[in-house]
Amino acid sequence: MAAGAVTAIGAGADAAVAAVPGFYNPFTGYPITETWQGHLNRGSLGGIDYGMSVGTRLPAAGGGVVTNNPNNGTGGYTVTIQHDNGYRTQYLHLSQFLLPNGTRVGAGEVVGLSGGAAGAPGSGSSTGPHLHWHMVDPSGTRINPLVFLDGDE
Repeated sequence: MAAGAVTAIGAGADAAVAAVPGFYNPFTGYPITETWQGHLNRGSLGGIDYGMSVGTRLPAAGGGVVTNNPNNGTGGYTVTIQHDNGYRTQYLHLSQFLLPNGTRVGAGEVVGLSGGAAGAPGSGSSTGPHLHWHMVDPSGTRINPLVFLDGDE
């Protein structure tokens, strides 16, 4: 697949969509501890897990408006960024929110701190420190951010 193309992956969908400028992967320096396909294989709706220490600063993948969800079920503390182009990025298992709801951020601005320590507040069902990250397209389909941003996983 060409860089800049998007594959909608979720519920078996597979459709190319035009990539949107102004996004980047802020987590390229961290190891992937669970792939998109690994999540799907376990019955999850998909996501990418990055291994990182609790308290790691989490930059926005693109500009938009922040909403914090302190009780996102198995995801625990979750930050959602609603981007102006209709896409959303979501950051799950946080240890701390840093911005109030409705805050407008630019790409690279820190939106929260990673968490995921088993049993810690905000961790949801996480069993170890990491960030779970995914994107949602304007139609509401969860998509693999690595395909969206890099053209592959």
